[in-house]
Amino acid sequence: MAEAFFAASRSGDLRGLQALLAENVVAYTDGGVPDAAALNPLVGFRRVAGLLMGVARKTDFARPPVLYRGSIDGLPGFATLEAGDTLQTTALQIEDGRITAVYVVRNPEKLRHVAALASERQAASPET
Repeated sequence: MAEAFFAASRSGDLRGLQALLAENVVAYTDGGVPDAAALNPLVGFRRVAGLLMGVARKTDFARPPVLYRGSIDGLPGFATLEAGDTLQTTALQIEDGRITAVYVVRNPEKLRHVAALASERQAASPET
């Protein structure tokens, strides 16, 4: 489900998101400095989908490199390297086959352990 969410949210696939997100989905963002984030949780499909579609448009529907797929704070998710070499984790809470919460963290203070893991993985992969 995390892979389907990544594909739909980055490609601007509103129907795909509608199939994945609960109507009362909540998005929590934590950007830290210098990355801004929503001050309050976004509640409801329309608001969350609007945020995701806005990000997809802003990045010209580009898919950032995925550095990690798996458990993020005990939830399915992924870590990506966003524009400007910004590390981001996205974790998904899933209930009854639908995503009920999306947790996006870009705060570098909270991602130090993930940054170290990403550096190790990049060093281990061959250059192309």
